Amino acid sequence: MISGGITEIIWHFAGYLRIFDDIARFRIAHDEGAYRSHTEDYTTNRPQFAFTPIDDEMSSRPVAIQNPSVMGGAGHHAPTSHLSPVPDVGPDKINPIHASGFLPPMSPGAGGGVGGSDVIKVVYQEEGAQSEVQTRQFNHMYDNDALVGTQDSNLLIALRAESDHAIATMIDGADSAIPVDWRVPSNTADLPAFVVKHHQALADRDGAPDPHSVQQGYYVNGVLQDPALRPPDQLSASDPAPVPDFGSGPGQWALDGGNTATNGAYIVDLTGSARTMLVVGDYYKTNAIVQTNSYMDNDHVTVGGSGAGITTGGNQATNVADFVQNPGVYESMPSSFAGPNWSVDVVKGDYFNIRILLQSNYLSDNDVTMQSSSSTHYEVHAGQNELENFVLINDGNFNYDVIVVGGSYHGMNVIFQNNILYNNDMVMMTGDGVEPGQTVSTGGNQLTNTATIESYGGADTQPWNSDLDSLIHNISGGATELDPSFGELIAGNGGTLNILYITGDYYDVNAIWQTNIVADANMAIQLQGSPSEVTAGYYGDSMTTQNVATGGNVLSNDAVIVDVGSTNIHVNGQVYGDSILIQANLVEEDSDQVTQTDPQALVPEVIAFIGPNDTNDNSDTQPHATTSIPHDDPMANILH
Repeated sequence: MISGGITEIIWHFAGYLRIFDDIARFRIAHDEGAYRSHTEDYTTNRPQFAFTPIDDEMSSRPVAIQNPSVMGGAGHHAPTSHLSPVPDVGPDKINPIHASGFLPPMSPGAGGGVGGSDVIKVVYQEEGAQSEVQTRQFNHMYDNDALVGTQDSNLLIALRAESDHAIATMIDGADSAIPVDWRVPSNTADLPAFVVKHHQALADRDGAPDPHSVQQGYYVNGVLQDPALRPPDQLSASDPAPVPDFGSGPGQWALDGGNTATNGAYIVDLTGSARTMLVVGDYYKTNAIVQTNSYMDNDHVTVGGSGAGITTGGNQATNVADFVQNPGVYESMPSSFAGPNWSVDVVKGDYFNIRILLQSNYLSDNDVTMQSSSSTHYEVHAGQNELENFVLINDGNFNYDVIVVGGSYHGMNVIFQNNILYNNDMVMMTGDGVEPGQTVSTGGNQLTNTATIESYGGADTQPWNSDLDSLIHNISGGATELDPSFGELIAGNGGTLNILYITGDYYDVNAIWQTNIVADANMAIQLQGSPSEVTAGYYGDSMTTQNVATGGNVLSNDAVIVDVGSTNIHVNGQVYGDSILIQANLVEEDSDQVTQTDPQALVPEVIAFIGPNDTNDNSDTQPHATTSIPHDDPMANILH
């Protein structure tokens, strides 16, 4: 299955992150100075300060940085514009928004000054590339087929109007299942403000759980699975059933369903993958999954024959949500002295790493098929459409050893998934002078949402201390030399320590929206006549066949967010965290009506639809398909 395979691929990749970091991290020559280790040397011995270190060459290319924000407290302020013009400042003019001027260097536990003859050299540059990714994938398909007599050309128009009205009602119902405070804007301009509002509400109630808060774990239709399933045993939508081999004998086959709509989305976020994060303000982290399945499948089946095989219902709606928390990628790695050379990328104002992904499939496959034949093998394939969206966003890298946030950290991962299916069908079939083998299938639809938010690190928060105040005092003041004791305060890798310093808030947001909408309302009518003497002689005693399949649609959403955060997090303010789960199956399936009558009882009704000119066909000529004139569809822009 595609969706299950997708989840397994990300599962393996997520495990690969640690392997990559454990091996490749030590192969990088971080320091080109005198203390540089050979790239094949995996030891991390403490450096000896017997020589004067050679400064790294630092990039001096200009980059866009942000205007300072006006903070109204410990990070509780609206995000500043991330499209601000570049201010005219240089590395020698860097002053934090919470400091009035250049500050003298301080060592841990001291009142100031530099201890010893050996120092840590610090170089500053206005760097720190930010990321805003907004990706949209839309598939719209209209496959409304009419195979009808000339007097019935308006049947498809009426069927489409009924289908459009039902879909609009079901969309409103799915929207009403989502709480108002989780109507998240799907654009990079408004999303940061929503994140601030949500986190402020969390702080206002002192971190009390949301009504939809859940613990970490694996959920199926709202029920926590204990023990949790793990790939490759996770539930997922099945592959569409293959089209059976109908052979070449006489009969009628109508395949009006069997459509597939699939969304697959994967975001791998490495932007916050530092060994250490220092947050002066508050630390917020929210993971949320919202899933709905909606379908309507009320069928009316009338068969002139007592031995027909009729299957209705059998639809499945499944919501799978998995919240996974793993240790940080640096958890088991050795650490060493932070190094004699520090490189600090400075971002003035708020820092934005936002990834938005929207995927949508809309299919209108409303069909009217009328078949009348006697001596032919007559197949109609009016469904079996496939719509698919797949995307992988791999953003960021292991760029920094330390991230310093002068304001608050706002982390949020959200996944929204919706499947909507309208599959009301009307089927009528009979034989004229013959009782064929009859099979009707109108259900068997599958709607599946599978969402995983897998976090590495980002949860191990540690207390603040006065030494960290001294460190930030020096960095915010632009100190170019630090006491070597600071190298014992922060874990390093023995080479140059790369630091990202943000004077404002840090917005780290991943958001996915996935929607499948399928309108598959069908009217299928079949009249099977007696085969001619030539046909009967050729096929012998083999029975003629009537078969109608109007269900079997598969709607599937599969989304994975792999969020690699910092392993060690020191927070000076408050720590808030929450996991939100909203799952709903909105189903209307109570009025299937099945009638089986005498083989001749349905003939007048079928003839009224098929038309008298088509009932005495003993030739091998197939009826011609006629398609209704295209017209405006009110659902065409429903997702814009």
